Amino acid sequence: MEINVFGFLPSFNCVLCTNNTEETLEHLFLHCPFAEACWGLIGFQVPNQADIFLAIESFKSQLHTPLFINIVILLCWSIWISRNDLIFQGLQPSTNSCRRIFKKELVLLSHRVSSKHKHC
Repeated sequence: MEINVFGFLPSFNCVLCTNNTEETLEHLFLHCPFAEACWGLIGFQVPNQADIFLAIESFKSQLHTPLFINIVILLCWSIWISRNDLIFQGLQPSTNSCRRIFKKELVLLSHRVSSKHKHC
């Protein structure tokens, strides 16, 4: 995907899938087939047609830990990095690369977690 000389994207469609779907918040992080596969890597089921708030509530019930929101944020960050790597570096996204990004960020987070939450 190239940006034209005026700085506008030629399309607002999601670059991670071939569905010609507009890249909205819900699509990119929840309903894009790439995102759904990434959520599946950590055992989360994305509710069909859920908005971001319903999805977060669903994730909270699927993962019983006070750190659930950190895990959600880290996976969203990993999806975002995969998307940007495709746009700006031409690197094809894969669930394996997304998993590597997620694990790296999770290790960094673990250094900041207090000892009472490390067992969660």
